[in-house]
Amino acid sequence: MIKNVCYGLCTVLLFVMGCNREKTYTISGTWENGNGKVVYLKKEIGEKQFQIIDSAVVKDNQFKMMGDISQVDKRILALGKDEQEILLEGEPIEVMATQMTNKNGELIDSYKVTIKGSHEQEIFRTARDLAMGKSMIGLAGMFAMVQVKDDSVKLDSTYKAVEMMKKAVDERIKNFVDSNSNTLAITYVIGDFIAREYPFEDVERYYNNLTPEVKASYPGQLLKEKMASLRSINVGGIAPDIDLVAPDGKHIKLSSLRGKYVLLDFWASWCGPCLAEVPNVKAIYEEYKDKGFEVYGVSLDDKREAWVNAIEKHNLPWVHVSSLKGWECPVAKRYNVTGIPKMYLLDKEGRIVAMDLRGEALKEKVASFFN
Repeated sequence: MIKNVCYGLCTVLLFVMGCNREKTYTISGTWENGNGKVVYLKKEIGEKQFQIIDSAVVKDNQFKMMGDISQVDKRILALGKDEQEILLEGEPIEVMATQMTNKNGELIDSYKVTIKGSHEQEIFRTARDLAMGKSMIGLAGMFAMVQVKDDSVKLDSTYKAVEMMKKAVDERIKNFVDSNSNTLAITYVIGDFIAREYPFEDVERYYNNLTPEVKASYPGQLLKEKMASLRSINVGGIAPDIDLVAPDGKHIKLSSLRGKYVLLDFWASWCGPCLAEVPNVKAIYEEYKDKGFEVYGVSLDDKREAWVNAIEKHNLPWVHVSSLKGWECPVAKRYNVTGIPKMYLLDKEGRIVAMDLRGEALKEKVASFFN
């Protein structure tokens, strides 16, 4: 027994030492008609802030860059307008940028970039493709629902069709992550994509399924830190405070509603599913507003007129605030909002007690506060 434990610990230590010691990366490739252009290798150092850590000038349509990294980590490879995330982990990476054409067969300033590398790199790339597919379905679905938002029957059928497609992709992603729990690349998939698109319970399950070696690695430790931050915006956590502007120009803090049960609702005037939920929220609000219930609506609109008109048109009598920055709203980012409606139910102390309830489920949960 002791021998097996020691062996396991030694295995983890050797893996971590191998992951954490300095490595040399090599990135080489071809860029069709790219002579004189520059390939950049960048590191993200903050919100939309990047540091250039390497570069190479294209000669004879070819380029190559080499350097050292202290940890396995992701970087951004930029070829003109095209930027792609890659995993630097000491194995050679090959890049091929092929110039694209328009419908008339004329060359345009856009390139199809193909990246090949180690098994870890392939895991990273495949996961990114799956994530992109999920995002595209979400965007296409949202666009489709906006087109039929005034027709409740079409809106409902469109919503159901989109949800079916999402479930199919969800199953593929689940199987993919579960079958690659022994790779470093999957930690970034969980932290950057799963954590953004799925409930915290899923994130936690995927993390718990990682091998001890991966958990102990540098990417594994980064994921562990991110999970600690995510706990505060999930059931059981104290909702981070919000301080945004109401239509009349006054600031209203979420914390100013302490002592009441609060529905924190992320929505927008153009969001069909958000507006479809309005009758239910209004009925709940009217029944419990005098008993200590409030709605704090955070709009992801970027145009004040559209936001204010929607409030007036649908007669929404509760608290409304917005940064008018759309998806760039800092509060939406803090709460990891990637789709709307996004709802949080808070108790009198500001603790999150439920998330993403709609219809009868929302009505029953609010009723339980007062019964």
